Amino acid sequence: MYTVQVKRLTATEARKNWFRLLDEVIEGEVVLIEREGARVMLKLVEPGEPRAKIPDYKGLIEVPDLDEADQWGWEWDGSPEGLRPRRTDPSPPDRGMSRAYINAS
Repeated sequence: MYTVQVKRLTATEARKNWFRLLDEVIEGEVVLIEREGARVMLKLVEPGEPRAKIPDYKGLIEVPDLDEADQWGWEWDGSPEGLRPRRTDPSPPDRGMSRAYINAS
């Protein structure tokens, strides 16, 4: 049996010293960050532990012309072919509101 020392910090303390904490975790320190009753533990993942592989999403969805992205959307009818791009209706008129007001909201 062995004992592991755990450094305890508030979220505010961790934010102020984030990069130093990361360096300490890399050196083997275990850090416990507490915020509003929730606790998050930072520890170095051992090289032998499996890492979750990030899936390759490239090519999963092909899009029409990105320059016209505001003019199309997606639809799906439940078929195995999946999502299909579709044209959307043009934007409705501003209804008397100035463009500057719309962009400011």
